[in-house]
Amino acid sequence: MNPERLAAAVMLVALTFGAGLQVDREHLKAILRNFGLTGRALLANFVIVPLLGVIIVRLFRLPAPIATGFLVMAVAPGVPFVLASVRKRGGSLGFAVALAFFLPLLSIVTVPATAALVLPTAAKAELPMTKFVMTLVLFQLLPLLIGIVVGGRAPGFAAKAGRPLQFIFFAAAIILIALLVPAIARALAAIYGSGGIFAEFCLVVLSLGTGWLLGGPRSEDRRVLAIGTALRNIGLGALIATSSFSQPDVAAAVITYFVIQFIISTIAGAYFTRTAQRVPA
Repeated sequence: MNPERLAAAVMLVALTFGAGLQVDREHLKAILRNFGLTGRALLANFVIVPLLGVIIVRLFRLPAPIATGFLVMAVAPGVPFVLASVRKRGGSLGFAVALAFFLPLLSIVTVPATAALVLPTAAKAELPMTKFVMTLVLFQLLPLLIGIVVGGRAPGFAAKAGRPLQFIFFAAAIILIALLVPAIARALAAIYGSGGIFAEFCLVVLSLGTGWLLGGPRSEDRRVLAIGTALRNIGLGALIATSSFSQPDVAAAVITYFVIQFIISTIAGAYFTRTAQRVPA
């Protein structure tokens, strides 16, 4: 495994293992009873955002490698860091836990299927589907399930592990960016010149708005779904880009998407924190 893929794998494992540690069965049961909210969350993340991604790619006429990285992020939901400071932001902890569990779990099936539908033709030919599915199972599904088991048996450890896992994730992300600096520097000009950065900005903002609109009448649910829909799975996106595609523009598009979604979600989170009323989750 090359250093870039190793760093991306560490990012994804830290994300999904951390999600598993936070799973609470009572929270999941409560959310599952709300079929409307759960259904809208799945609709937003698995259907609407990928569809918006395809529309934006066509509107901006993005070059195939940049469109590939862009669409990889569009089809990959499930960032467990939606749990971070959820109460501080006035969000529903139970709903955040459910998103952090269900989105990575279901994306094991949805991401390969959606990628086969929306990626450019050349990218589909380059993406080995069997290897892709195995990567999802090994680096996303297994850490998620292990985290659930460990969290259920060692709640004290689960409560303390969140911050170290975030540190591991960001350290791996910094290492990955450092390893890709030469390729990213060469590709950024192409991304900027093609309108790729503005396209990514548009999709993140539209994703945020989609989550807010579909979050239902409770503001605490809208806050969680807005952030949870805007944040795509950078760990998975980076792993796919570094292990399946040879063009540096694909990884560069993924990294720039990560930076843009981080900035926008941070601004939105700060606004939610400022306006939130403390309510029970």
